Amino acid sequence: MTLSVFSNSNNIDKTLFKGFLSMVIVSILLSIFFDNYIPLILPILGLGVGLIWEDYRRLFYIIFMVLPFSVEMYFDGIGLGTDLPSEPLMIFLSGITVLLLLKNNFNIKFNFLWNPISLFLFLHIFWIFITALNSETVLISFKFLAAKIWYVLPFFIFPLVVFQTSAQYEKAYRILYLFLFCAISIVLVRHAFEGFSFASSYDVVRPFFRNHVNYAAISVICLPFVWAFLRINKLRNESNKWMIFVFSIFIIGIYFSYTRAAILSMAIAVGAWYIIKLGWVKQSLFISSIVAIIGIIYLSWDNKYMDFAPNFEKTITHTEFDNLLEATYKLEDISSMERVYRWMAGIEMIRDKFWMGFGPGGFYSNYQAYSISRFQTYVSDNPEKSGIHNYFLMTWVEQGFIGFLIFIGLCFSLLIIGEDVYHKSTNDKDKYIIMAATLGFIIIFAMCLINDLIETDKVGPFFFLNAAILLFYFDKYKDIKSIASSHSPNN
Repeated sequence: MTLSVFSNSNNIDKTLFKGFLSMVIVSILLSIFFDNYIPLILPILGLGVGLIWEDYRRLFYIIFMVLPFSVEMYFDGIGLGTDLPSEPLMIFLSGITVLLLLKNNFNIKFNFLWNPISLFLFLHIFWIFITALNSETVLISFKFLAAKIWYVLPFFIFPLVVFQTSAQYEKAYRILYLFLFCAISIVLVRHAFEGFSFASSYDVVRPFFRNHVNYAAISVICLPFVWAFLRINKLRNESNKWMIFVFSIFIIGIYFSYTRAAILSMAIAVGAWYIIKLGWVKQSLFISSIVAIIGIIYLSWDNKYMDFAPNFEKTITHTEFDNLLEATYKLEDISSMERVYRWMAGIEMIRDKFWMGFGPGGFYSNYQAYSISRFQTYVSDNPEKSGIHNYFLMTWVEQGFIGFLIFIGLCFSLLIIGEDVYHKSTNDKDKYIIMAATLGFIIIFAMCLINDLIETDKVGPFFFLNAAILLFYFDKYKDIKSIASSHSPNN
């Protein structure tokens, strides 16, 4: 009987191997016949399907392998844009997540559901649905809602349902940093042949990254975890030469991306690290809110914001990074002032639809009618059909004041719980991972002050995965009632 079982197993293995070998041969012949490399992808897809069929959790990690190399594609004939292969894999994993929830009768740990992070996140999605019904562009709004769901399901719900250990969460970032390191190295080599010029920084990142902002964003968001793994190696008395080299390459890659928001966010993250360690997150959020409110009142008073209108003739594109920085604070950089042009339009839109907004994804279709000509630049025709370039303002414009408050509540809860769990944790290794996840949010929020990034495959997965990481540790340390005293700054 036993021999029969082993014999059947061997026969299945032989059949699978023959099938895979046949697929390889056919794909090679097709590639030669059509003089195209695309058929060579077939065996890779077949191998991937086989691995996922054996263990569906592998699909989660495969996504982090392909994210650095995922390519943005547009199909003009059907008006569809997607990221290949990452987005189809996210949708597939979303389907698996739904099946798992149905199989388990939607049984999720109480501490995962009744938590400010989960409550604000689910309320955020519910309000997107409500505002989509009331949208000026209903179809676009429901596309936005669908995209939000296929980020939340695979990167937030799936790990909370499936993963049982911290190592399973860490593995995603360990895979990511290795493949991202390869992508950064390729970009740096290509950039070196261009003399690391600022002008070429837009082109050397393609086709894997839409632009230098997406390239810098994923690199700087992953950076805190590279730092965390470096510190964990030190705890284990393991060699750190490799991690120091990787960390250095990440820093060099971010710097030569010439992305102001990414470079600044690194400095902000260092300051945030001290704030979290000292337990000052709530105080910092309160002060930041007061400063923001005072700033809004100041700019609104007697139309003071009109004083910042650019000089149309002087607001130009710059080809040197030093010139760009100088032009930024002189209000003569075209990309910065084009942002201001759209922000002014956004403010006018808020005045028109304060409470409910124009609907998710509705900024582009409506903002031109609300624009102020005094802020116009050479690129205000917006051929790329890009957004408002401020995620927080975009949320208010598209989801109204209520949606804005819900999203701010989500952001605040992520940072407050991140600090709380960090100080509750009794394990230094856990502290490093919790700190990395929380700093990841700081970096994302800093980047989103002048970009719209959370619904992109180079940022969105990490926003929701980091939220899941914080909830995992929140559950782990739920029995510790009070915040422990701060540890040494070396953590």
